[in-house]
Amino acid sequence: MQPSAELHLLKPSTSNLTVAERCGIFLLLGVAVLLRVLFAWHFRIDSDEPQHLHVVWGWTHGMLPYRELFDNHAPVFQALCAPLFHLLGERPDILLPMRLAMIPLFAATIWCVWHIASGIFSPRTGAWTAMLAAFFPPFFTTSIEFRPDELWTLVWMLTLTVASSGRVTTWRAFVVGLLLGLAFSVSMKTTLLAAALGLACLGTLWLRMREGESVGWSRVLRNLAASLGGVVVVPALVVIFFMKNGAGEQMLYCVIGHNVLPTATQAGHPFRALFGWLAGLSLTMLGAWFIGRWEKPLAVRMRFTFIFLAAAFFYLTLLCFWPIITAETCLPGYPVGAIVIAPLVLALVGRVRWLPALLVVGEIVVICTLDPPFTDRTADKIGIIADTLKLTDESDYVMDGKGETIYRRRPFYYVLEGLTKRRIELGLIKDNIRERIIATGAPLAITGRMPELGQKFIKQNYIPIAFRLWVLGQIARPGVKAFEVAVPSRYTLVCETGAFAGSLDGIPFEGPRELAAGQHTFQQTGGDGRLALVWAQAVERGYSPFAPIKADYRTKHD
Repeated sequence: MQPSAELHLLKPSTSNLTVAERCGIFLLLGVAVLLRVLFAWHFRIDSDEPQHLHVVWGWTHGMLPYRELFDNHAPVFQALCAPLFHLLGERPDILLPMRLAMIPLFAATIWCVWHIASGIFSPRTGAWTAMLAAFFPPFFTTSIEFRPDELWTLVWMLTLTVASSGRVTTWRAFVVGLLLGLAFSVSMKTTLLAAALGLACLGTLWLRMREGESVGWSRVLRNLAASLGGVVVVPALVVIFFMKNGAGEQMLYCVIGHNVLPTATQAGHPFRALFGWLAGLSLTMLGAWFIGRWEKPLAVRMRFTFIFLAAAFFYLTLLCFWPIITAETCLPGYPVGAIVIAPLVLALVGRVRWLPALLVVGEIVVICTLDPPFTDRTADKIGIIADTLKLTDESDYVMDGKGETIYRRRPFYYVLEGLTKRRIELGLIKDNIRERIIATGAPLAITGRMPELGQKFIKQNYIPIAFRLWVLGQIARPGVKAFEVAVPSRYTLVCETGAFAGSLDGIPFEGPRELAAGQHTFQQTGGDGRLALVWAQAVERGYSPFAPIKADYRTKHD
């Protein structure tokens, strides 16, 4: 937010775009929409996406996040998505249409890029900067996924747009704070953005003072107070809602406590991280010094300094101090980084008017080469949800890792993502997965992401029934005439060939039976091949423990 009385709204136009360029940009916008629709239906599914949808499902079923189900994210995004989720209904491919809801967020973010870049440079530079940002491969593909980071990125860009689009007034400062508070209510990773924004403001003040312009500290303090007042509005409303509904303490832990690990920073030792940050600070300030020497009006230089510092401090703080860096955490950095870098690239090729279009086409080629848009890579994970819906009822629990099955409750309260697993390793969270499975009688489980003890228990007491899904049961070992049941449930006996005949616990077997925990003996007189004790409902719904199952495979997105 530039503390300058001289800043005024620069209304972008397309006056220096040729007709061919305008047509080309509209064509590229159409390509962007088409590709995003194709990718929404075909792009591989990241494990975070069903995790967020599981929380959305909880909202639609009257479950309050943090109290009834775990989530280590701020609640606004999931709550806003609940009406659309409810409208679409229960369907295995729910993720695909929900991804389409990310397209307006993406479009609004690109609009912000265009608006800011056009105001600082020129309408032509702004338009091509927006196109280069839109098709930047990491940004394009990550923003396809259904996750709160898309809304988080949009709110960040709206914050920068409002802050850099006119005179700094008390009202504008309040709106900037209001947007930043909304960002906090979408993701607590906004601490990164707040730090970058504050440092960018200080750097812009430094430029103004270096130019010999008066600062007006009373006005600066007044605007700062207005911004801080705006920041607390939305978070306060959110906190009051959850406290009123008896989930204030749980929310505090899930959103803040759970995400703060007592471990080193990304750069290793804290002093090493601080040294790296200070080294980066010197380079950042050198870049700001060069911008200050730009032969443009002070208002424009301050605007660009502000955007440059916001981008630089975001990346610098992320790289040095953030404990876990993921693609989605970098998402807000891509569009603001494009406003800094793309105009420099365009300046180098500016004399050849068709080169910007060629650069954008090159980005499209990279996107389609790395992730072919017509290759469907969603079927297996959608199949997990479809099998779960067919195998289980709404009242059944499913022991998955991050909500992969979306529509079913998880016996273990926590989501088994990186932070939870670290906390389990450090002894900060008790691994009582075994006890919770037994207590809830969860008939279905997924071994992926399970801690060692939980995975061992599942493999001892469950058998594969479909891709990545394990159902309660055991395969009889040769020569052993007993099963050790750990999870009480309704079981049946099936043979690989023919129907099982004989007795179970000395009683003639006539069909499915409720079995308590403990040892159960059998005597077989009919049926050939392997013998399995299996959750009866799976067999009744057409599944066999002996049917061929697609081999599992793991990627970094699981």
